Amino acid sequence: MDRIECMRTFMATVDASGFSAAARILHVPRSKVSKQIQALEEALGVQLLHRTTRSLHLTEAGCEYYEACREVVASLDEAEQRARSGLAQVQGVLRVNAPMSFGLCRLGPLLPQFHALYPNVELQLVLSDQQVDPIKGGFDVTIRIASLADSSLIARHLSPAPRVLVASPGYLAQHGVPETPKDLATHQCLNYGYLQSGASLQLSNGKDVQRVHVTGPLHSNNGDLLAQGAEADMGIALLPLFIVEKALSEGRLVQILEEWEAPPITINAVYPSARRIPLKTRAFLDFLAAELRIPETAAV
Repeated sequence: MDRIECMRTFMATVDASGFSAAARILHVPRSKVSKQIQALEEALGVQLLHRTTRSLHLTEAGCEYYEACREVVASLDEAEQRARSGLAQVQGVLRVNAPMSFGLCRLGPLLPQFHALYPNVELQLVLSDQQVDPIKGGFDVTIRIASLADSSLIARHLSPAPRVLVASPGYLAQHGVPETPKDLATHQCLNYGYLQSGASLQLSNGKDVQRVHVTGPLHSNNGDLLAQGAEADMGIALLPLFIVEKALSEGRLVQILEEWEAPPITINAVYPSARRIPLKTRAFLDFLAAELRIPETAAV
């Protein structure tokens, strides 16, 4: 028997809720539909459908097999489409959500390259530092920079996002250079978020872990704004390296407590769980993974 043809017939029968309706859709005799599903059941050794004179229902095994068939057939159809059409089929509107700082510093410069590779993809990029629901927001891909909680979403890890403690030369000249994490408690710190009571920083040097409560004059959910505050002598900030690397290289900021590290976070591309990832989404994920140099896939 042709297993794929039988799987397509099984799916058509379920979708049409009957053998006769499936036969009309497939333009084959009803007897062929019945024989193909019977052949599937015999090959699998399980009953897929409950049949009565008036109705047809999936068994528990049938439900699971139907979902598996959808995945297999969709993957096969996509592979055939890609083989026939190549890049010309990577098209459509791709909605992407990303944090403001990452979008400006990292994603923006890459978009012209992606457009050159896939000119038929229309990018709709929404930058926001609020954590949005990708499904409710209608986003194909959402960039998140954090440790990810369990969910029904799928994440592709793109790159680590090391964070560094920075301050301006002017601030350090006036207030001194912290020698240990606990010294931060006596300094002005610029904190990510809105907690007016301050924040708790955890730092490790590989042997020792220290947690310190810090306070300061500025709280924000945007890293660029905190970096600007640090450059203006307002205090010390813990920020992703990609935000402050230019300021560090130009001497506008100085890294402190270099031997101490904050808990690692990663840059992730998150997308809704789906049996079939659209070509436009897969192309964008593969592109980001290649450009950011660390391709890897995992469930959130």
